[in-house]
Amino acid sequence: MEAPKYVEMKPKSDIRQSDGWEAYLGILGWESHRTKKGTNILFKKTFLGTVVKIQHPPLLNATDLSEIEGFCRGVGAMFIKVEPYLDQNMSVFKEGGYKDTDVPHLPTSTMYIDLTKSEKEMREKLSKSGKYSVRRAQREGTTVKFFKKPSEEMLKTHYDICMETGRKQHFYIPPISDFTSRAKAFDEDCFIAVAYDREGTIVGSKMYLCHEDMVLYSTGGTTKLGREGKFGYELLWQSFLYFKGLGYEVLDLEGVDDDRFPGIAKRWGGFSHFKEKFGGEIVMFPVPQIKLLSWLLRLMSKFMTVPL
Repeated sequence: MEAPKYVEMKPKSDIRQSDGWEAYLGILGWESHRTKKGTNILFKKTFLGTVVKIQHPPLLNATDLSEIEGFCRGVGAMFIKVEPYLDQNMSVFKEGGYKDTDVPHLPTSTMYIDLTKSEKEMREKLSKSGKYSVRRAQREGTTVKFFKKPSEEMLKTHYDICMETGRKQHFYIPPISDFTSRAKAFDEDCFIAVAYDREGTIVGSKMYLCHEDMVLYSTGGTTKLGREGKFGYELLWQSFLYFKGLGYEVLDLEGVDDDRFPGIAKRWGGFSHFKEKFGGEIVMFPVPQIKLLSWLLRLMSKFMTVPL
């Protein structure tokens, strides 16, 4: 399946090319280098050699790939891994010696919410059950508060909710240091939205990271009490209205099912079903590309699929 050629509403640039994302991965040990055109190359030196990843860069041409390869060879890279952005001409990768890889680091498909639409238009985009769930949550007295540049205490509360959700849904949650690193790197562009029931008990929370006209839904979860109601619907709906009010134009819901990668995308499961009720635009990114620079990896690739 090919990635769509046209997306109705997309960010001016993806958040993975932002200074905030660069700072976040820098805290986690990644170094970075900007090309002449501003493409962010992330690299990390290991005892085996240097690994490189380039995530959702601006559109690349043959000259860009040549510059990227020159830098990567200079730092001893074993391979170059690129996760192309929307509208990328994929022929330049084939001509440059790249191959498809089925080991992505980022979601290969996501959903964009167009925040430039009016509240009425966004509400009309909700599915029938989505509208019902939002109304029910409102009738149950759900309130939502937003915290810009969240405190350590708020981050800990959010992390605990995510951990509870992860255990329930059987998926991996990174350590709290990852959450605090995101908050530190994005500073005032980091928000946590918290949902409360009518008694004032926290029932769910979501972390958002912002860049230019884009908002990324980073992490989220609900408590046991929260899963018994429809609080999550009102939490996400109020997030649309809040960030629309701040002037942002696109909200990325960070991952939905992608039948091109069934073994990986299946983990989105019920999350995709939940997100689809909000009527956003499904976006499929081009298949990730890899070029092996190490002679050993090239030799191995002749006899086996190298899991990179």
